[in-house]
Amino acid sequence: MSVRSRYAVTLLCAALLCAAPAARAQETEPTEPRPERLYFNPGSLLGSARVVALGGAYVGLAEGAAGLPSNLSALAHRSPSLEKDWDLGVTLSWLDLPFATGRNRDVDNDGRPDESEDSRQLLGGLLLQYKRFGIGFALRNASVSYCATVTCSGDSERIRVSLTQSVLAGAVSFGQDDFILAMGIYAAQASFRLSSGGDELRYGDTGVEVDMLYRPHGRAWRLGVTVRPEVVADLRDKGQVPVLAGRQLFSAVVAPAVLSVGASWRFGEGSERYNRLSPAARRQLIVEGDALPVPDEEPKGAPAGRWLLSAQVDLISGVDNAVPVRSFASTAEPQLVGGSAEFAPRLGVEHDTIPGMVRLRAGVYGEPSPFDGRPARPHVTGGFEVFVLRYWEDWAITASFDLARRYTNVGLSVGFWR
Repeated sequence: MSVRSRYAVTLLCAALLCAAPAARAQETEPTEPRPERLYFNPGSLLGSARVVALGGAYVGLAEGAAGLPSNLSALAHRSPSLEKDWDLGVTLSWLDLPFATGRNRDVDNDGRPDESEDSRQLLGGLLLQYKRFGIGFALRNASVSYCATVTCSGDSERIRVSLTQSVLAGAVSFGQDDFILAMGIYAAQASFRLSSGGDELRYGDTGVEVDMLYRPHGRAWRLGVTVRPEVVADLRDKGQVPVLAGRQLFSAVVAPAVLSVGASWRFGEGSERYNRLSPAARRQLIVEGDALPVPDEEPKGAPAGRWLLSAQVDLISGVDNAVPVRSFASTAEPQLVGGSAEFAPRLGVEHDTIPGMVRLRAGVYGEPSPFDGRPARPHVTGGFEVFVLRYWEDWAITASFDLARRYTNVGLSVGFWR
């Protein structure tokens, strides 16, 4: 064999040897998602300043747009001061943790510092009422990013996770607004992309949510129930390769079913007026000639009990083969979560300290952890509401706080005095 022939054979062998690892890598590149499902944690308490100050015990209250994310019955629950046939309500809450480092925050309640680069949550709701009926929309989004590699040299190695719960619902009240029934289409969605941009991988699916509120006229108490289904959201585009920054994604995202039962009571002078009819509801009963008796009109500004107590229990169902969101972190270890059912008790109290001027609030709740061996984390909440001025509407400033181990949430809002 000539020198030239031997040289050609050597080059050919070298090319084959170099191509072999690339071929093997191509053969082993994942084309299917991991069998595990990403756990959609119900998350930390988020809502209006009043909802947070009462420890989230709002299913048995269901008042206004702020109550929509807690109980869909708020859609048809008319304010006792409502004088027109229609009403419009809006709520918006934003939880941002740009200054908290991983060493001093634990948002997911796993007992260890968060490994995320940033964390933001947004809650919004919109309702429209007309006579006995109401329709509305609520949305909650949690956005967090993780370094997919140890070096984390750029945005191409960071994965941004966006988890969204939304509901489009309608409600109707019966009798003297004694019973309110609501039903909605509940959706769980998730998207994953690189911080540098590019294509998103999306997951999503829906279920049916059913809520109710019983508020007997002339009684000083209410009872609310919400039933939210389990939703397993699959990958929408089956043709996409489920890989980002070299990390294999999951077969689905699972949101556990949640059953909440809550009650509220008024105490003090006039507490029997807790479930009084609004002027609009009273007028509607008269016009429709309903067989039910129409209560006498009550004096405007009459007391309705200075103390309000609200209690609630949430039951979060267990799910199979689920992993936490922190699985995207480069230092994360494989771990299953949410395998057993959890309870979340809540208790809140409100006092009209200076009627028409100042209200004080306080609450407690236990935040369950989906991680095995982790006990519920106790939270202490509180806040106040102060009347500011009367211009077109009665305006008020409301503040709240939510304190727990490695968790602090302080809120301030501007709204209407009710």
